[in-house]
Amino acid sequence: MPVRTIEFTDFEKQIAKTGKPALQLLAPNPGKAYVIAICRDNCPACKRQAPSLNKIAEDMTEEHGSELVFVRIHVKQPRGDNTESMRAKDIFGHYFYPTNMILFRTQDRGTIEYYRNSSPRMTELKRNIKIALETAKILAKEKS
Repeated sequence: MPVRTIEFTDFEKQIAKTGKPALQLLAPNPGKAYVIAICRDNCPACKRQAPSLNKIAEDMTEEHGSELVFVRIHVKQPRGDNTESMRAKDIFGHYFYPTNMILFRTQDRGTIEYYRNSSPRMTELKRNIKIALETAKILAKEKS
């Protein structure tokens, strides 16, 4: 499947191990667009969005190949314990689930957050993915 899932606790360990900021780890290479979905256990909106996001990822990856990277950050909330969710909110600065971000990396300014929205319409998300991908390609060529 084109959407790779990363457990939030594993991602926290990667941040601690590398000392790099979260967005830098999620968008390591120039010339690509990175679509990030932050989702939580038992979140009705996350469950509704998942099939649509999977479909967009499948269609757009088929068209653009490795220029697009789709990642789902999975936040656990066992039995109402929101401590992991609060840590995720501290790292990503989001409030609602699901939150979608589109990132790209520049040569001179690092990772840029191009877009952020909670539960966006998939047509809006797809349009912004295309714009971000074109921008990422242009910026990668300018510095080459």
